[in-house]
Amino acid sequence: MSDLIKCSYCNKIHDKYEDCEDKLKYKKSNSNEYNEKYNKCYNNSKWKRIRNEVLKDNDYCCEVCKQLEIVNYTDIQVHHITKIIDNDELMFDKSNLLVVCREHHRQIEGMNLNEISEFIKSKL
Repeated sequence: MSDLIKCSYCNKIHDKYEDCEDKLKYKKSNSNEYNEKYNKCYNNSKWKRIRNEVLKDNDYCCEVCKQLEIVNYTDIQVHHITKIIDNDELMFDKSNLLVVCREHHRQIEGMNLNEISEFIKSKL
């Protein structure tokens, strides 16, 4: 019989020795390579300028909520559709950025643009 636990990474029940997708993402995000790239990209004036432009262009409102006909200005973040760890050339590309609330950021993490569209359709 396996040892089942409530995973602290994904909040689901599974075998305690299983590395769920959320745990693997956490491990990857804490790697030195990721941290170096993260600091290089997010701690500079160009990123801050682009981020502010994208937020302003979207009225500081979650784009996913907006598609669901909800107005949400709470806990707004900017999400990279294609992760910079995978392609740092897209770091400052506005077409790769999406304004989202924290909850939707968590839900769409790791999805491509088509998957995000399908996610929104499933919520309508």
